[in-house]
Amino acid sequence: MGHRPRGARGLSRRGLSPRTLPAWLVVILLVIFAPISASAVTIKQVGQVLDAVGGNVYITNTPTGENAQFWANGAWHDFSELDPADKATQNGPSVDIGNGWWIWWDHSKYDGGSYVVWRYPDNGQLTYNGSRWPGFKVRLNKIGYTSTGETIDSIIDFPYIYAWQYDGLPEPNWITPFQISKLYGPLVAAEGHDSSISVGVDTQFVTTLVKTGTDTQIDASSQIDIVYWDIDQPLHYTPSGAFTADFTSEWREGVHLVDGYKDEAIVGTGTTLKISDNNTWFRSGANDPSGEPTNQSTVIAKAGPQFTTGWRGEGCSTGIGYDSKVVIYPTWPEPVKSPPQQIYKRGETATFEVSENFPYVADSNKASSIVMTDTLDPALDASRATVRVLKDNVDVTGNWQITINGQTITATAINTGHGYAESNHVFRITAPVSTTTDLSAYPTVGIDGVNHWQFLNQATVTIGGQPKTTNTVEVLVPYEAKGRVGLTGTKKLLGHALAPGQFSFDLKDSTGVILQTVNNDATGAINFADLEYTQEDIGKTFTYTITEHDDGVRGYAYDTHAETVTVSVSDAGQGVLDVAVATDGDGLAFTNEYKNSLGVAKQSSTDGSPLADARFTLYTDDGDGVFDDGDQPAVVFSDVDLTAPIPGAEITTTADGNGIYHGLSADTTYWLRETRAPAGFNLDGTPHLIRVSAQGEVTTLDDQGTSVPLPLREQTATITISDDPIPGLPATAGPGVTGLLFAGTFLIVTGSGVVLLRRRLDQEIAGS
Repeated sequence: MGHRPRGARGLSRRGLSPRTLPAWLVVILLVIFAPISASAVTIKQVGQVLDAVGGNVYITNTPTGENAQFWANGAWHDFSELDPADKATQNGPSVDIGNGWWIWWDHSKYDGGSYVVWRYPDNGQLTYNGSRWPGFKVRLNKIGYTSTGETIDSIIDFPYIYAWQYDGLPEPNWITPFQISKLYGPLVAAEGHDSSISVGVDTQFVTTLVKTGTDTQIDASSQIDIVYWDIDQPLHYTPSGAFTADFTSEWREGVHLVDGYKDEAIVGTGTTLKISDNNTWFRSGANDPSGEPTNQSTVIAKAGPQFTTGWRGEGCSTGIGYDSKVVIYPTWPEPVKSPPQQIYKRGETATFEVSENFPYVADSNKASSIVMTDTLDPALDASRATVRVLKDNVDVTGNWQITINGQTITATAINTGHGYAESNHVFRITAPVSTTTDLSAYPTVGIDGVNHWQFLNQATVTIGGQPKTTNTVEVLVPYEAKGRVGLTGTKKLLGHALAPGQFSFDLKDSTGVILQTVNNDATGAINFADLEYTQEDIGKTFTYTITEHDDGVRGYAYDTHAETVTVSVSDAGQGVLDVAVATDGDGLAFTNEYKNSLGVAKQSSTDGSPLADARFTLYTDDGDGVFDDGDQPAVVFSDVDLTAPIPGAEITTTADGNGIYHGLSADTTYWLRETRAPAGFNLDGTPHLIRVSAQGEVTTLDDQGTSVPLPLREQTATITISDDPIPGLPATAGPGVTGLLFAGTFLIVTGSGVVLLRRRLDQEIAGS
């Protein structure tokens, strides 16, 4: 509030001696206008009086008349009927509201204007004995709301007004006991038409808080903390008309708590108020120069939905409470967590609801913070928890900052003011029962003959640093025994280096359904994911088969056998299953082989030209490392897909001098021997050792008998064999007798030579 001009509050600075009313007049007035006896009130003193404003009725805005009404001719009328064209520079028309009272807009009053209720004195003058008139009533609409969110109006009814003035003082043209100032709100007053003309007023007014737009009183449990402030004026005149400052007269400015008030009133430290009559009268004790509520001249009176107040004063006015704001957060009930009991299996999702009925607040008394915390038991998987916040079944999660730190869920209100953290809120929390937490140490509870693991849970709602904890709820998990096993095997590849992920394997159940498909790793390990078992599997035996995919990659011979695995399940106690695995003797082992190829290049020893029509046979060593009759023709193929066997393992070089074998086995020794030389060339009868290692490297022996790898020709290990040419007849020789005889003789000699050479070679080989 702004500072009120002191001229409007009374003439308190003239410094004359105080005098009181005559004793006989006091007695008469006390008899005539004796107030209702009020119950005793306890006085509470606080450091800052406005910080103690509480209650569950909230004034949102100081009423200025913009949303007010006056009663006239049996109906309510809007104050706006009194407004001139320009309220800042013009006064409004006066309207008759009955019982001799009028109301108008005075633009010059209180630095911004005021609606003023006024009347003429009886017979044009106000006497020492005073006058008593029937009163009037006004209505302040939508002044605020209750802690349940109900919008309220205030009806102020003045049953009577008593006014007086010492004889000899300047007569007022009119007097005003009530005003609604734009700057200060509703005021009770004792003023004349001019601030230099002083009158005294004694009155009572009944305030009723009603539901907006009705005459229905709000709930009886409602409490409004009315702030009566600036109670600081003395009696200004003596009966002789001399100016004074009498802070002892009962007729100085004062507020009386007559009826409908609670049993406590609050004043500030350093108050100058004089408190009497069962602590129901609060009279001025010193001048307060402030134009707003202070510890010195303010009292907070706690009232119900209807209360009666008395007021006295001379040449002054008092603020009657609608310019104060509730600053104390109201009480709230303890939160409730539900349901009290729930049963879930591992992996199933538990749902909790933490309910709190937050009271309605004004921005002036909203909580500094509102936090809901719920620390979930480790048996719940908080990493997969969800939180929704519902206000009266409407999702308001957006007003809450949700965090999950470890097992603790926190919901913090972003806005704690009116319209946000009020009314019924439900914090709906979901979290699955952990599939991994060891529950064996948890207590067990029997339900219908079935054991369940039990864990408990509570939540807390903390408002402004004050926590309140919910009831305890329990979650029950049916006793479960669990076990698992991971089946593993090995993959071996002959004839080539094994690559990670190269081969794939199926794990099938007893019905042939594929449960898993995995690949080997770089070491050849085959690792299936764990197979899990529950207590329902106790006493059962499961049969699985493992087979390798035949991916049809060229050059590979796949392992086609199926491994059979049996798993037997038994209860080991404490929620643990014993899972026993049985396989055949070699375990889960699979071996594939890469079939290598051998290229043969036949050429002339003189110029390296390719020789066609040479024949070679490939023999498989019988294990003694010597070429002999025990070595049989190898099983080899003419195609890389290994579908066309080569009869007798014999190949003939083509025009380019090349031949090729496919399908050589790893870790195997072979012998390659030329069995027919091309025409005009000597036969190379030497058996050549060919060795294929377990890793697929193909080697032979050099002239010194050292094993050397065969060179690659078009990615195929190839051995080159050279034949010496046989000297022939001159090219110009003809087919005469001499020639025929020579030819015949040559054939005989040559044939004999071949027989002798073959025999000699066989002897050399046999002796080698």
